[in-house]
Amino acid sequence: MKATDPVSSSGHPRTLTHTARVLLVDDEPALRRFAARVLAEEGYTIHEAGDGAQALELLKESGGQIDVIVSDVVMPRLNGVELMRALSLSHPDIPIVLMSGYVTTDLDARGIAAPCGILNKPFSAERLVGEVRRCLGPKSATP
Repeated sequence: MKATDPVSSSGHPRTLTHTARVLLVDDEPALRRFAARVLAEEGYTIHEAGDGAQALELLKESGGQIDVIVSDVVMPRLNGVELMRALSLSHPDIPIVLMSGYVTTDLDARGIAAPCGILNKPFSAERLVGEVRRCLGPKSATP
């Protein structure tokens, strides 16, 4: 009898076929731990930063070896919008998913444009995994 894969927090069987590297950026440790756990259970490699400045440092240290960034909008030092602007110059090919407690129209009014995706807080594990997969496209899983 074949054993089934354990079920991940997203409710799907855990296949661990993802090879993408995710950089989570949020100044709230509890949210970062939740997102890291959810994505790690899906097989992603997780890197964490407490703000945009730390994210840029980690990205530099990794040699740009990050496949997708999931970042909060409101953070100290360098916020998510400033991070996105900096990355549009240095790493324009890395998709960015912004997390925010603001509604999308508020983000538009603040001049925040063109992230790959926006996760409105609070969000579910399924929504997080879905946005990361969508933004990664074909990079999301191994062949």
